[in-house]
Amino acid sequence: MGKKKKRFNKDSLPFWLLAVIHLGMFLLVLKRKKKDTWTLLLSNMGFAYLFEYVVLNLFHGYRYKPSIMKKSAFDSILGAIFSQAIYVPIASTFLTLLNKNWSWKVGFSLFYYCIEHLFLRLNIYKVYWWRPIYTLVLLNVYFNISDVFYKALSTQKRWAMVIAHYLAIEIVCSTLAYIFAVKRYIRFGRGYFHTWTEHFKIVPLYSLILSFIALITSSKAGLFYRMLLPLSHIIIDIIWVKMGILKVNINRFLVNCFRYLPMTFVSRLFYKKIYKE
Repeated sequence: MGKKKKRFNKDSLPFWLLAVIHLGMFLLVLKRKKKDTWTLLLSNMGFAYLFEYVVLNLFHGYRYKPSIMKKSAFDSILGAIFSQAIYVPIASTFLTLLNKNWSWKVGFSLFYYCIEHLFLRLNIYKVYWWRPIYTLVLLNVYFNISDVFYKALSTQKRWAMVIAHYLAIEIVCSTLAYIFAVKRYIRFGRGYFHTWTEHFKIVPLYSLILSFIALITSSKAGLFYRMLLPLSHIIIDIIWVKMGILKVNINRFLVNCFRYLPMTFVSRLFYKKIYKE
């Protein structure tokens, strides 16, 4: 049997330390009581998740190695969750809501550029075709997208509210999919010997589809639409199982179906929050 990895070790410590620093930054933002703080944070997380899906999941630009999970595929995705759900989105939300100028954006980009080099030296992060200079450049673009998007949210632009609603749902759906994969409740891939790398190429697309259905149904009131979302999810799962793409743990079927229920109510809650009903 393989040796069980500890959640706190010399490899994971930098990831946890950065998480604590960024959560402190977010508490500072909350203390200032800015409008649409959570909406902007979830939107920034959603943008970061989409980026990570392309660069990490599909084209394998780099790999995280926090040494928290036993399987390397799960470990790398968990490192991505630290990066794209905590570090970068919180920094972007901090810069936008506290109205920081371009020098702050460049400073934060340089900070992450240095962190990336440090992680490479510590061997807790590995690059393939990706280069740290890409991070330096693209983070400045990302920070400015956050500014533009927040202005659209503040003036209640319809397109911005729809995107914010969709991205918030996508964050919850993707996170639940990761947890259920870790628990071995679901697994995507063709053939008996498919890999977890293949799973993480398919599951974000699956989450994007389910999030779109949740976006449509949560904008409608009534019991019918609350029931339509989980029923749609179950039908899609059955189709994917029949196609041989989705493997579901039948012995835990009821637990597996339970993952649809939070999406029903959370997506509706997001709708009321964002559209301020």
